[in-house]
Amino acid sequence: MQMKADSIDGIYDTLKDCAVISKYAGGIGLAIHKVRASQSYIKGTNGTSNGIVPMLRVFNNTARYVDQGGGKRKGSIAIYLEPWHADIMAFLDLRKNHGNESDRARDLFYALWIPDLFMERVKSHGNWSLLCPHECPGLQECYGEEFKQLYERYEREGKARQTIPAHQLWFAILDSQVETGTPYMLFKDACNSKSNQKNVG
Repeated sequence: MQMKADSIDGIYDTLKDCAVISKYAGGIGLAIHKVRASQSYIKGTNGTSNGIVPMLRVFNNTARYVDQGGGKRKGSIAIYLEPWHADIMAFLDLRKNHGNESDRARDLFYALWIPDLFMERVKSHGNWSLLCPHECPGLQECYGEEFKQLYERYEREGKARQTIPAHQLWFAILDSQVETGTPYMLFKDACNSKSNQKNVG
């Protein structure tokens, strides 16, 4: 399922849906690509976003509280994020056994929705730009050549929050996998190009 919207209403409506699914012993996969990164401007309050980490701690506590079928096991929620999201490094640390407890959410499972472009940049020892979905809309809605063109356009326009060597992020992913067993890795372009449901969106 997708986060309904990048807003308080959208986040908490999604949280309620996760709680109800968990109540009836359902496992959940939740994509949070559209949630704005930390330090992003919030027009309604004239403030800045806290990013995905505090939000995911709320989902973590919901998974603990709303167990599956009355005490059988904790709720099971897998959180998906694309590796261009500006909060990706904090995301990779969420299950780790060390660090600040307020920056951890160890009862969730984590997964990456990886575009081919990222793996191409890793292979070529290229750079990788980290972006905020609020400032760079549409990346989560496309794949393949369309994604590549939009991503590279945002790079040319100077929209990157940070630019790092792609292999630096790749090694951070591998480090997290060794320590925690996550993130799971799914490849966005392969999944979409082979989908039997492309006709329904």
